[in-house]
Amino acid sequence: MGLKTEGAFPRLSLRDVEGAVRPIDEAWSDGGGLILVGHRNCKTTRQTIPYVDRIHRRKARGRVVVVLQDDADTARTLAREQGLDVPLRLEPDPYPLAEALGLVAVPTLFFVDGEGQIVKITEAFHRQDLEDYAERLGVPPPLFTPEDKAPAFKPG
Repeated sequence: MGLKTEGAFPRLSLRDVEGAVRPIDEAWSDGGGLILVGHRNCKTTRQTIPYVDRIHRRKARGRVVVVLQDDADTARTLAREQGLDVPLRLEPDPYPLAEALGLVAVPTLFFVDGEGQIVKITEAFHRQDLEDYAERLGVPPPLFTPEDKAPAFKPG
């Protein structure tokens, strides 16, 4: 099975860093949402998450959720290190969401419409795609500043 590129995003529940079980469809319950699936030890995930957090903080509509394939302590440490405000969900091994999506690389970002349908997918760090996601969620440009020194692309 390859990466699921269309159709409905899997509807399942994941724990947040406090242990509460939350349905993933909260991510698109406000008319659409951006979901990043990543891992703390992936350098590209660590580079991408601050911009996803920036989208979360500046969005005018929709929701943003980061799903980490890590334990709660590791996720809390990452959030503290990077000053994150974006909601975090945990995906423990055997990675049911990744399995349902056919994920083979992180980070992978999914834009899901208000009906739960996958609209766009990005694997790795793509500056232009992050700008597109920000625009879809009503973030006023620019998302990136000259101080960011963000590359156009970085593989996962």
